[in-house]
Amino acid sequence: MKQVNQYQGLNIHSPLSESNVTYLSQLKSLIEASVAESARILAFRFDLRFPENYKGSQEKVITKFFESLKAQIKAKDAKSIKDGKRVYPSRLKYAWVRENGGAVNDHFHVVVIFNKDAFAFVGDYDSAETNTARRIKKAWSSALGCKEESAKGLVHFPKSAIYILNKNKETYQGKYRLLYYRISYLAKNRTKVYGTGKRSFGCSWK
Repeated sequence: MKQVNQYQGLNIHSPLSESNVTYLSQLKSLIEASVAESARILAFRFDLRFPENYKGSQEKVITKFFESLKAQIKAKDAKSIKDGKRVYPSRLKYAWVRENGGAVNDHFHVVVIFNKDAFAFVGDYDSAETNTARRIKKAWSSALGCKEESAKGLVHFPKSAIYILNKNKETYQGKYRLLYYRISYLAKNRTKVYGTGKRSFGCSWK
């Protein structure tokens, strides 16, 4: 029988002995804080990579990424207010991990969580229109200090990356478990960047 890896009764990607328990705890808190603030949430998983010839600092780039994404969301809300549209409160919540599987540059695995009322869709990943997917790509190019077209291919949107949870629906527990299993991948110890002085994990849910 295949072994089922679990943390506090929830299935996880890797064996508990090969996972960072602190990260698992914070990822659980991330989901719970999100649904406590918004009954309906949209969670989205993606990866961020550096160009092969990247010469800039890798230290603050993830911070710059989220600063840019938040600024774009703020601008979106300001335009909606100006246009007389309703703006739903939505504090961006997220978690990220820095990893390196032996490559020259590190890479990041990321999950962001929105109020589903404020962000109903991620949008076409390849669209030239302004949607959530394009905001993410623009934020990463901004963090790298390059033009958006130069960062093409550096943001990876994996299959089945979107999770929608509604804590008032009977499907909530099942979808909660599916989302937690998916993001528990971020807690695996393998390929983490430990002991280099670089932050390997970040989580914003408060």
